Amino acid sequence: MMLTLYLFCLTIGGGFVILSAFAGLDGVDFDPHFEIDVELSKPPQDAEALTPQKHPKNRQTGFRLPIFSLRFWTFGGCFFGLTGFLLTKLNLLLSPSFIFAISLGVGVSFGTVMVGILRRLHQQQANSLILSEDLIGLWATVEIPFDHNCKGKVRLYLKESMVDVVAITEEEHQFEKGDKVFVVGRHHDKVLVIPEEFLNSN
Repeated sequence: MMLTLYLFCLTIGGGFVILSAFAGLDGVDFDPHFEIDVELSKPPQDAEALTPQKHPKNRQTGFRLPIFSLRFWTFGGCFFGLTGFLLTKLNLLLSPSFIFAISLGVGVSFGTVMVGILRRLHQQQANSLILSEDLIGLWATVEIPFDHNCKGKVRLYLKESMVDVVAITEEEHQFEKGDKVFVVGRHHDKVLVIPEEFLNSN
């Protein structure tokens, strides 16, 4: 009876695990119409001054079983069934109730761990998704000087990373290295910026 339960959980859970292994690894998505040069580095001490975005406060987290997650039941059922099946077949003179307890503990542990890993990967992918619209309305610092006749490069702080972006302007202004600029739009793979003093004067 218990062996049938273990085989059922192993078959169903293992099938979903195999399907998720082939269909769930999507990688990081990027805006196909806007390519930027992203450099990952430690955030500067005055990172808040580079962008007006508000960073959410850290949420209080505690241990809890993700019982409402399908992944929890998928991976948990798979390892529960696998453990129970192997322990039963190995004939280690363990009682059925003890084998069930061990299998349940292994299933719950692996299910919880796998859900945590997959959520972390999903968050990392979401943080790596940079759309052109995310850059509009941010402050940046000029890295390569430019004016309205040529393009340059600006650096801004976005999603815990330093982002270098090719920049242009429609204003007759000479941007020097270190100047503060404001991103007001984009043109193909470049951002459109205006000088800091243009906003201060209004």
